[in-house]
Amino acid sequence: MRRIKKISLVAAIVFVMAVFLGGCGSSAPLAGDAAVGDWTMTSAEYAGITLSADDLKDAMGAMPVITINEDGSATVNFDGEESKGEVTKNDDGTYTLSDDTDETLNFEVKDKKLKLDYSAMDMLMVFEQK
Repeated sequence: MRRIKKISLVAAIVFVMAVFLGGCGSSAPLAGDAAVGDWTMTSAEYAGITLSADDLKDAMGAMPVITINEDGSATVNFDGEESKGEVTKNDDGTYTLSDDTDETLNFEVKDKKLKLDYSAMDMLMVFEQK
C-alpha cells in the first residue's frame, strides 16, 4: 500500500512539474523577494503521510529543483527535464505559478521554506534553499 502511495506521489509531482511550461517576465517584479533563488524539494505531504527526500529518492531519483528569478520567470528541473513558467506575487503575500495553460499553482515562502500547495491531489510539497 505504501508503494502505491509513493507511485501516486511521483505521478502527481510529474504532473505538477508539467504545469510550469511556458511564459517568462520582462521586468524585475521579484527583485529582492524571498522567493527568488534555487529551491530543492525536501519533503511532501500526501494522504496524511509525510515523506522525506530520503523516502522519495528511491522512487524518484533526484529531487525536483525550482529556480525563481527576479524577473518572475521560473524553471523547474525534474529528473533532467526542464520546464519554464512565471511567478507572480499576490496581494496577500502568497505566490502563483502559471504557464500558458489554464493550470496555476499557489505557494508561500515562510520560515525559509517554499510550500507549494497542490490541492487537486491534497498534496503539499516543501522546498528549501540549499
